[in-house]
Amino acid sequence: MLTATSMPITAEQKQQFDELGYCVAAGLFAESEIQEIEDFFEAYKHSAVYDNELKYEEIDFTQRQLRAMQPHRYSGKALGWFLQPGVAAALEQLLGREALGAQTMYYFKPPGARGQGMHQDNFYLLAKPATCIAAWTAIDAADTDNGCLYVVPGSHRDSIYCPEAGGEKWMSYGDSHISKFPREQKAAPVTVKRGETLFFSGNLIHGSGPNRTKDRSRRTFIGHYIDEASEQVAKFYHPVLNMRGDVVSNVSVPEGGGPCGDGWQGAVH
Repeated sequence: MLTATSMPITAEQKQQFDELGYCVAAGLFAESEIQEIEDFFEAYKHSAVYDNELKYEEIDFTQRQLRAMQPHRYSGKALGWFLQPGVAAALEQLLGREALGAQTMYYFKPPGARGQGMHQDNFYLLAKPATCIAAWTAIDAADTDNGCLYVVPGSHRDSIYCPEAGGEKWMSYGDSHISKFPREQKAAPVTVKRGETLFFSGNLIHGSGPNRTKDRSRRTFIGHYIDEASEQVAKFYHPVLNMRGDVVSNVSVPEGGGPCGDGWQGAVH
């Protein structure tokens, strides 16, 4: 139960999230935690001996695009960052009920790296009846030079935009799977400082720009969550955890295709 002293999201931030689909919160992670996250993944990336389970997924070898998928399943430290109390409290405020954890990712975006095309997270998670929510914590300050996120304010009220065709070509890193992007909607950059957390709705259209710098990375630790009343989430995101780390058994895997048909069932974000 949240109390007045354990509510990290201000009334203004909650209003922005409800109206625009996103907000930025500071101070959920201590600087020591941010440094620990950075050190953990940098040590792993440079290690000569890779764990058999916790692996980086190569997205674009020529651009050194790397991401760690679901590290919380293999590392107690990553699990702790996933279930971090400040993040849990913020999610409860934004969702109106307790959150459940579905996914973690860590992105390493070095100088010269490409951006990511415009998409909506719940295209992948297929959460119902409510959409999912992301907590995107900046390990490096992110701005338009090193590839911050761009969002379409208010698009969280839209349904999921589906690809017309093309299968995996729409899923590749740097390409948009929204094949008919609504021209009347404009994307805006969201700059964040190191240690700040950007929360955004699973239906919010978003992507990122390229890293145009020569000496700055744009690293992020990301959690995807659903609320405790959720009835389903795609198979890839199971097992689902509550914010105490217990496996939740009453969230099912969707039967049949999602809003974009059987071909997109269980897509990986």
